[in-house]
Amino acid sequence: MSENKLHSETSANFPAELSSELLFLTLKNICAGITITDLAGTLLYANDFFLQMYGYSREELIGKSSGIMRSKNCDKKAVREIIPQTLGGGWSGRLCTIKKDGSELTVQLDTTPIKNSNGEIIALASVTRDMTEELKREEAIEEARGKYATLFRELKDAVYESTPDGKMIELNPSGMQLFGFESEEEMRNVNIAEDLYVNEEDRKSFKELLERDGYVKNFETEIKRKYGVTAIVYETSVGIRDKNGKIKAYRGILHDVTHTKKQEFQLRQFVEKLAMLNEQLRESEAELKKINASKDKFFSIIAHDLRSPFSSLLGFSEFLAQDINDLSPDEISLFAGKINESARNVFSLLENLLQWSRIQTGRMAFEPVMFNICNRITQAIGILTDNSTNKNITLQSFVDPGLMVFADENMLNSVLQNLMSNAIKFTKPGGSITLSSREEGDFAEISVKDTGVGMKEEDIAKLFRIDVHHTTAGTNDEKGTGLGLVLCNELISKNGGRMWVESKFGEGSVFYFTLPKFQKH
Repeated sequence: MSENKLHSETSANFPAELSSELLFLTLKNICAGITITDLAGTLLYANDFFLQMYGYSREELIGKSSGIMRSKNCDKKAVREIIPQTLGGGWSGRLCTIKKDGSELTVQLDTTPIKNSNGEIIALASVTRDMTEELKREEAIEEARGKYATLFRELKDAVYESTPDGKMIELNPSGMQLFGFESEEEMRNVNIAEDLYVNEEDRKSFKELLERDGYVKNFETEIKRKYGVTAIVYETSVGIRDKNGKIKAYRGILHDVTHTKKQEFQLRQFVEKLAMLNEQLRESEAELKKINASKDKFFSIIAHDLRSPFSSLLGFSEFLAQDINDLSPDEISLFAGKINESARNVFSLLENLLQWSRIQTGRMAFEPVMFNICNRITQAIGILTDNSTNKNITLQSFVDPGLMVFADENMLNSVLQNLMSNAIKFTKPGGSITLSSREEGDFAEISVKDTGVGMKEEDIAKLFRIDVHHTTAGTNDEKGTGLGLVLCNELISKNGGRMWVESKFGEGSVFYFTLPKFQKH
C-alpha cells in the first residue's frame, strides 16, 4: 500500500479533528524524545518526553538552537555531519549532550527530513533515546570480556575451543605451552584425537559423554606433548550449541595433574613400603617372642631337666662312695647302672641342647647333598636294633630302596634316631614300628608309625613348641628331654621340608616329614 493511499484512507476513515488528536497523543506518549527543527537547526517542536529528558520547559527550548544541548565533549566531526546527512536522507549515531542542570547525557540520535507534498524538505525530525542504561550494559559486557580475556591469557590451566571433529579453534598461552605448540598455525593443523590423545578411545568416550550430557567434568586422560613426553590431565568441557540445538564447538579447560599423580604414586609406594615394614616389624616381634621363649625354655631345661639327673648322679655316687664296703656286689651293680643311666640322660640332654643352640645361632653346618635315604634309614635301624630287641619290638622299613633326597645327612641322622628312639620308648613290649615312604611332587614323604600308647589331642599341639615344656615317661619309665621333637622339626625345616603327626590315644602315632628330592636352583 502506497504512502499516499494510506494517507487518503486514513483521512477518509478519521475526521480531521480526530486525526490531529491521534497524532498529538502519539507524540505525547511515545517513550522517546521527538523534536522538529527548521533547516538551520532551530527547535520548532519538542514532545513531553524530550523535555523531561533534558529538564527544560517548552518555553525555554522552542525557538532556540538545538546546539544548546551539545556537550563540549561531543564529537565535532559528527555534529558537522548531522544536518547535511539528514538533508541527504538521514543520520544515525550517538552524541554526548548536556542537560539543563549541566550533567552529560549520551543519546542515540536518529534524524530524517520532512518533505511537503511537492517533495521539498521543509523541516528536520529527530528521535532521541537515552543511552544511559544501554551504556551501563555495554560497559558490563566489556568489563566481562576484559576479565575473560585476562583469564584466558593468565590462567595456568589450558583453555581451548575446538570443533566436534577434532580441530583446535583457539588455545590460550598455557595451552600452547602444555602441548608445545610454537605457532597458532601449528595448533590449528593438529588432529586432536590422533595427535594429542595417547589413547584414541579416551577421546571417543569423552565425545560420547559430552554429546549425551552437554558437559564433561574432570575426565582423566593422558595427552601427548612434544618430544615423546606425556602428561595426565583432568578435562572439563561444555558443548556450545547452535540455534537448532546442535553442538557446534567444545569449550573447556585442561588441568595438568601429572605432578599430583606422581605424588599419589609415590605416596602409594610409601604406604606399601610402610605396610611392608609394619609386617616386618610384626614378624620381628613374633621372632623376638619366639627367641625369648627359646631362651626361657633353655634356662628352664638347664634349671629343671639337668637338676633331676644330676641329683640322681650325686645321690647314687655319694651313697656308693660312703657305703661301698657295706654293699653286696648286686647292690653295687644296681647303683652303677643307675649312675650310668643318669649320665646317659645328661649326655643326651646336653647333646640336644648343644645341637639346638647351634641351629638358633646359625653356627650349625648345613651341607645338603643328594643321597639314598633308604640306606640311611637302614643304618639308623641297625644302631637302634638292640633297644628295640630289649623291648621285643619289631623295627622294619618299607622305604623305596631307590629313593633319593637332597638334604644334610648328619641332620637327617639326628631326626631318624630321635623319631625311632621315641617310637621305641612309647611302644609296649611286643609292638611294632614301621618306616614307609611315598613321593609327593618334588618331595619325598617319610613316615614312622608305631603301635604305642598314642597321644591326646591337647598334647599333640605341644610337641613342636619350644615355649611349652612337654615330656612324658616311656612304657618302661624311660626319661626324655622334651627337646627331641622340637629339634627334629627345626632340622627338617632347615632342609626345606615340614613335619607333622597323627595320633590316637591308646592306639599309636605316625610321625611324617618331607624332604626335597633334588636341589632347587
